[in-house]
Amino acid sequence: MRSPLQIRTSKSAAVLKKIIPEGSTISSFFFYDGTVEVALANSGRTIVAHTNKYPVYEFWTTLIKDAEGLATAAEFMYERLLEPEMYLLQENWTSYDKREDRAIFFYILSKCSESGLASCGKIDKNRLTSRNITNLKRFKIKNLYPFYDNAKDPLAGIKSAKHTNFLLFPIGDYNYNLFDQGKNIGPDMPLINHADIKNILKETDKKWVVVYNNHPAIFKLYEDKNIIMIDKHGNKTLHRQRCREIIINNFVSI
Repeated sequence: MRSPLQIRTSKSAAVLKKIIPEGSTISSFFFYDGTVEVALANSGRTIVAHTNKYPVYEFWTTLIKDAEGLATAAEFMYERLLEPEMYLLQENWTSYDKREDRAIFFYILSKCSESGLASCGKIDKNRLTSRNITNLKRFKIKNLYPFYDNAKDPLAGIKSAKHTNFLLFPIGDYNYNLFDQGKNIGPDMPLINHADIKNILKETDKKWVVVYNNHPAIFKLYEDKNIIMIDKHGNKTLHRQRCREIIINNFVSI
């Protein structure tokens, strides 16, 4: 079963399952769309999914508790919303009093935004389909536990992940959402500093895995670590021009 927020499949999922054994406990960071986390949780790994963005935590806990109820309410609201109203919602959806309403708006906005984020991006209402709603109603998952790190630092939870086997960082784009250039940061938007991630990984004795979309800067940043290149079919490749995703880790090279 796919994540209900998933836009495209993870090319790295099959290789991650090879290098992270079934039965492992994984602490994942920068949790948002859940594409990688859901794939691993559905294949016998236990995922503690960390986020320091409360709206993200709130959506996922609401979803796991009652996916059918969330989907039914989202379908009702979606049919009544106009695109201009959705742009306004991008600015104020977290101000609604009810937890369920905030979760509904988070889902609708995330699915309709070209950015995949609830608080920003060009809106196209047609991005959310009846099939998406049907899949949301059917969503069930075990072994996925959203965890809210009540801290400004999105990496603060690493210190508390003492009983986990692996640390996982499914980052995506190298320049993904770097809102430190004077731009506004939405309440759901992850603030990612790639150098900070690399530095904190130097200090941990845990096994860790970082996943990026292909970008030349990653090869330089992690030139002293194991780098596995993944092609568009999800297979390992030795050719950079065929590479779609990059898996970096500190424990195995395949």
